[in-house]
Amino acid sequence: MIEVLSDSIFHLATDNTSYVIHILETGHAEHIYYGKRLKDVSYSISALREKRYARPGMGTYTDPDFPSLVLDDSLLEFSSEGRGDYKVPLIAVSLGKEGERTLDLRYKGYTKENGIKRFAARKLPQAKDAHLDAETLTLTFTDAVRMIDLQLVYTIFPSLDTITRRSIVLNRSKERITIRSLMSAQLDWREDGMKAIMLSGTWGREMEKIEKNIERGTIIAESRMLSSSAEANPAFMIEKKDGSCYALNLIYSGPHRISLSLTPHGMTHAVWGLNPDMFSWVLDSNESFEAPEAVMTYSEKGKDEAGDRIKSFILTAIMRSSWKDRMRPVMLDTWEAAGYGINEKKIAALADGAAKMGCEGVLLNDGWFGARNNDRTSLGDWHVNTIRFPSGLNDAADTVHRHGLLFGLWFEGEAASTKSVLLHDHPEWVIGRNAETNAEGRHEQLLDITRYDVQDWIISTISKISDLVRLDFLRWDLNRCYSDLYTLSGIRDYGMYAHEYICALYKILSAIGERFPDMYIETTAGGGSRFDLGMLSVSSSMVPSCISDPIERARITGNAALMYPLSAISTVVSPSPNGATRRIVDRDTRFNIAAFGVLSYSMDTTAMSRSEMASFRAQIEFYKANRMLLETGRFRIVEDGNRTIWTIANEDRSEILLLYLQHFVKPNTTAERIIVPDANESYNYRIYARSHTVSEKEAYAYPQENECYFISGDALKWAGVSLVEQVSGIGYHEGMRFLGDFSSRLYIIKRVDNE
Repeated sequence: MIEVLSDSIFHLATDNTSYVIHILETGHAEHIYYGKRLKDVSYSISALREKRYARPGMGTYTDPDFPSLVLDDSLLEFSSEGRGDYKVPLIAVSLGKEGERTLDLRYKGYTKENGIKRFAARKLPQAKDAHLDAETLTLTFTDAVRMIDLQLVYTIFPSLDTITRRSIVLNRSKERITIRSLMSAQLDWREDGMKAIMLSGTWGREMEKIEKNIERGTIIAESRMLSSSAEANPAFMIEKKDGSCYALNLIYSGPHRISLSLTPHGMTHAVWGLNPDMFSWVLDSNESFEAPEAVMTYSEKGKDEAGDRIKSFILTAIMRSSWKDRMRPVMLDTWEAAGYGINEKKIAALADGAAKMGCEGVLLNDGWFGARNNDRTSLGDWHVNTIRFPSGLNDAADTVHRHGLLFGLWFEGEAASTKSVLLHDHPEWVIGRNAETNAEGRHEQLLDITRYDVQDWIISTISKISDLVRLDFLRWDLNRCYSDLYTLSGIRDYGMYAHEYICALYKILSAIGERFPDMYIETTAGGGSRFDLGMLSVSSSMVPSCISDPIERARITGNAALMYPLSAISTVVSPSPNGATRRIVDRDTRFNIAAFGVLSYSMDTTAMSRSEMASFRAQIEFYKANRMLLETGRFRIVEDGNRTIWTIANEDRSEILLLYLQHFVKPNTTAERIIVPDANESYNYRIYARSHTVSEKEAYAYPQENECYFISGDALKWAGVSLVEQVSGIGYHEGMRFLGDFSSRLYIIKRVDNE
């Protein structure tokens, strides 16, 4: 609930957290507290408020009646320029012809309403009120001289322990202004020693977990691309010295910035939102601009529970396709089987193999259109290649459907090959002043999707294909970074373009989703360059990386699952040796890792031996039997080092799956122990390893071990299970475990009746 106390104190209370704002006598918004739920804020407010008697040395006060109030040394709901606050601003503007930057925003009033205050422009995705218990508080601040308003919009989701924030600027003056920066949220703490946990990386090495102490100076994590990027995911955490933790995110798929700093006064300052280096916005008189929505949650119990809370919020209030509450389909991807050489005969054979394996759909990847023999041509020419598919695309789709499978297509709608019929006919559709002098990426040019005719063409093209073939599954991809940003589509300022581009992307994907509500839309951008809540608002799941090497994907999936639900993470089992790393990994380990998330396969079913087919069929049967748990269970990384240990548990902890992944064999090892913190102390459990395949040679030398243990829940949680020794250079004895480099076991832990 939102409590308004004395018209100057606002208590935003969820079931387990409190967020308290105080309007100072000067009209500035003081941040009082964000943390564990407080019982009676009104009783405690005088004790909670900061006391100000002496002005800090060299400090600038904004009001002569309150000379001890220095904004630079105050906990605030927003920072701005020109009035003595030198922290990274939430809002920065340029006014008039002289480009004045000073803003003096003072409190004007508030509104409180049930439900969610929707974006006026409806261009950006936003959290939805799934539980019908949301409330919204809007605080308005105005610069009475410059006639500019700033609105801070707070929406609470009480049962989800989550608060969303966003900022709105209104130009009430008669002059044009330029917004140079408008962040979505700001948090200030009067303490140091805090730690940031961020997900960074690059193509193929997405989601590297970066932990940094927030020290003097500023930490910046940002995307400068037309995507949220692999370089800096919008999700991050801030961990306090006492172990409590904030999980934070942004519902946006474009260039963004996270700025974290420790001020000289020992204050930790965080702002996040649109990247000001990639953004500016021109406002004429009586125009407004709304920043994307930020997401905040907190747990005094630490990052695991904070992560659980934000994942629960994502599942409930962000994901919204018709597949949201359905089990995701197991797809077979044609890429590894045929690449650009896919044809009518091959897809028929692959569909037959996919059905025998137990897959639920076939994704026809790149190579089905135009004259696409390689990545140098035909992207954008979205008509079937009749040489490869003489009976037409609808016949290929019918073949897949006759096997009882979903039919999917790969589509890269935002780009076109420099060598394509599309760009020959529409050179004006390319982003850039002159397409002939543009830089290229993957022999492609980006299309200006801010143009209405380009939007209509993309939506119409996919609609026609879907109507023709009854398209069930769409993979939306982008494999080119931006360059040469320049547009003739009527956008008033260069800095407005990147944001308009992302808004146009949402419009396109939303239109497709609305037109085909049962279609499964999977989004990717060269892998994990668009893995964010904005995309998840318009799709069913996201690809975190192009890299299918299972050891790399274990790190990527594990880190992504800290702050994103597994049902949003598309995974894959691909051939070994891996095409990117040349690493050899056994087929069960490839599955054991990929099972955590939305499972798919990318391999040639026509080249499989009977034993391979049987093994993959058994994997899919196991996945289907445990799909609810693997997609929606409570995920934990128990240990990470030479051995990676994951657990995933259902709500009452009666079923738990445990991944044991060994990276390298160590000689002369002895017994190992695994502890399962999520075990229910009042239960008894049986723990056993999922049957795994071994080669004929290994089976002769090392018969498959048969591990099975009975253990009480308290013993499993606190003492752990002592496993049998591994074969590690000191001889083999019957029953020992045999794991090589990059090998794993999947343990099944189930409650048994108490005896």
